Amino acid sequence: MIDDIERDGFAGPFPVLSRKERGRLLPKLIKERQKKKVWSKASAVSNHHYYKIASDPRILELVRPVLGEDIILWAAHLVIRHPDTEHPFHCDVESSSADGGFLTVWLGLENTNSASGLKFVRGSHRYGATVQEIKARLGMNATENSDAAVLDAARTFAQDATIVQPDVCDGAALVFDGRAWHGSHNPSTTTRVALLLQYARADRPVFIPEAFEWPFRFKTEPRPPVLVVSGRSPIGVNQIARPPGARRLAAIPNAAFDLPELPAKPVAHFASMPHFRGRTAKIEFMDAHSSVLAPGATPHPLHAHMEEEILIVISGQAALITADDVGSESVRRETMNAGDFAYYPAFQPHTLVNASDKPVLYTMLKWRNERGHAPGEASRLAFVRGSDTLFAAADLGKRNRGTILNARTRWLDRLHCHVSIAMPGVGYAPHADRYDVGIVLFSGAIETLGKRISAPALLYHPAGAMHGLKSIGAEPARYLVFELDKAVSRWSTLLHAARNLLGR
Repeated sequence: MIDDIERDGFAGPFPVLSRKERGRLLPKLIKERQKKKVWSKASAVSNHHYYKIASDPRILELVRPVLGEDIILWAAHLVIRHPDTEHPFHCDVESSSADGGFLTVWLGLENTNSASGLKFVRGSHRYGATVQEIKARLGMNATENSDAAVLDAARTFAQDATIVQPDVCDGAALVFDGRAWHGSHNPSTTTRVALLLQYARADRPVFIPEAFEWPFRFKTEPRPPVLVVSGRSPIGVNQIARPPGARRLAAIPNAAFDLPELPAKPVAHFASMPHFRGRTAKIEFMDAHSSVLAPGATPHPLHAHMEEEILIVISGQAALITADDVGSESVRRETMNAGDFAYYPAFQPHTLVNASDKPVLYTMLKWRNERGHAPGEASRLAFVRGSDTLFAAADLGKRNRGTILNARTRWLDRLHCHVSIAMPGVGYAPHADRYDVGIVLFSGAIETLGKRISAPALLYHPAGAMHGLKSIGAEPARYLVFELDKAVSRWSTLLHAARNLLGR
């Protein structure tokens, strides 16, 4: 497949979906098509059916060999071609950059065949010019779509240029470089439906076109929301969106998340990347995200919310700012380094600022429950210097370096944190806990949940989920472990005890 794409600009078809799968999927995609979105290709950001198929392992297996492990989905939309309609030969404007790093998957869903599917000018992705540009240069009508006219234009680059129309069918996918000259014509009496999924390397910026004809122009705002479907994405390159869930708050997966790398170029102000938002057996609402803050920047004014929050500095130095009231002019300021974290109680006014000359990367966990403890029974604001223990060199043979936070909070019976340092080859066997466990990996590499994870990373294991890890890098794995156990009302506790006594 890689050879085909490098040589021809396209590959396939590859079988992906069964007839039954297509029958279930298509009505859900058509329904979403009617909703208003940031732009016409943003369906995957707002609908989990689009996101689910775009992140299907069978499709990602076609994308990873070309783009690598770090992949974003920047567009997904349904393409409906009515009888005897055509889409003129074109290059995808958003992915027309000469640098490449983009890949499109075209998936036939209904009434697709060799006549109604896509056709390509073989090798045209290597011409260094889009068909729109060449049409404008030659004075051709932008909608001119005859094979003869397009071939004449292509032969100004390659005398042996040919047009190829792969023998595609329903459920099969074509994979192609967006710079390839391609178009379609549906000569049949039935409507053809296909799904277009457009991916890019995570370090490629994506913009919304302002003009689709030559010369191309792009909007600077708004930026199109993109989804990370594999690996990690540098913060500040694109506007990263949270994967959509079903209408009911989705269960948080037992998973490991690569934290974003600091951008090669300084971010202008502030950029954020969501990891997950959902529920577990112990927590009604849990949100996790990471952010990069530019020197001198702050993400927001002092604010407060009903959720409790842990803010962990991953790299750089942040000044955490708190106050007794949102409108207060009297604030407290705590300078925190990598490995340090703050616990913000519910309704605690807070913000932060990057007072250093380098970007700061931090990760946040934010949660709430339906029931909890009275404010007077809950822990107060805490700043914890985890770096003092996390990066100490002494006594490396001892994995658990001790508890650095243990408290009852408004929404939890127990919020606990300890430092662990695992030497290469050391770890612990898979097991399940009755509480949620969050792990932030600061250095080293580990093997967990069947894959290798390198620092920085966030692991989240909901209550009851099996998890274990083993340090596999050349250096010790250093990480913070957070344990979160749900707050249960006294009445619920008494009722549970009574049921036990009665044998129910």
